[in-house]
Amino acid sequence: MTRKLKIIQFGLGEIGLNIAKTITRYDDMFELVGCVDLAPDKVNRDVGELLEPKGIFNLKVAESLGRLKRKKADMVVHSAVSYLPDAALQVEQIMELGYNVVTTAEELFFLRRRDPKLFRRLDGLAKRKRVRLLATGINPGYVMDSLVLMLTAPCVAVSSIRAERMVNLSHRRLALQRKLGVGLTAQEVMERAETGKFGQTGLTDSAEFLAHYLDIKYDNIRSVMQPVVADHDYHGDEVFVAAGHVVGVRQEAVVESSGREIVSLRLTMRIDASIEYDAVFIDGEPPVNVVVNNGIMGDVASVGMVLNQARGLLELPPGYHDMADVRLPHFTMDHIS
Repeated sequence: MTRKLKIIQFGLGEIGLNIAKTITRYDDMFELVGCVDLAPDKVNRDVGELLEPKGIFNLKVAESLGRLKRKKADMVVHSAVSYLPDAALQVEQIMELGYNVVTTAEELFFLRRRDPKLFRRLDGLAKRKRVRLLATGINPGYVMDSLVLMLTAPCVAVSSIRAERMVNLSHRRLALQRKLGVGLTAQEVMERAETGKFGQTGLTDSAEFLAHYLDIKYDNIRSVMQPVVADHDYHGDEVFVAAGHVVGVRQEAVVESSGREIVSLRLTMRIDASIEYDAVFIDGEPPVNVVVNNGIMGDVASVGMVLNQARGLLELPPGYHDMADVRLPHFTMDHIS
């Protein structure tokens, strides 16, 4: 029988709680040995009180990894923050303590292009401490990068790639709706976009990932975000958006070479979307066109991406890794019946 992986969950927001819940669900494969969160209303509570359904796990939430007194664990799953430098600082501290890390921090997904100096620092630290670091998720991490890259495998020639993602925000977590400006004015959205901490993070990183591994010599990667404004009042179960206000955003990242769009990634996330889908269109020899009707539910899928990569990460040498390094991603958490 495969040995259980001992995991510490760092960050108990909605995604972190879902990861912790899934770890306890597959208790023949994983063991939750610790939890960390900075929120005062969670510290020192039994993690079972925060899960649904509630339970008692005799596992209190710590305010720092140091409070866990060097608990023996195979890895820390980090799902606390998205943006650099906070995300980098946290995973750096985790690795300093000698833990492997899988993180959902979007800005760590393809660090070798986003911040080469920071990449070298984290890679060097991981190698010195003999640990591994992987950033993954659904977007970035899978739908518009790793999956796209794999779909080019049967091609003997590729001319261009287009990936599209349409997401209905009405049944996504409220924090994501707020992050995407639902209910704001278009001007408020554009002002917040200027901070660099607004909208879906990581689309440009996905484009950089594809350009790197497909060896595309590009002139520019163009990144654009635009608010989607309602032309009529929107009445949802929990949200009302008046006409003239924002129901979501449209983002794109385009890799350009010699005036041509070689890779285009287009993401639309809006609370009133009539359909959902994920699609990849490869103009190649042979052409490859794949459409996932109803799309891939990102909140649940992020949990799967993290835990399905966990065991494979431990097989890699110490250092910073991305999704092109891990073994072919696949379902690992149970027998298929």
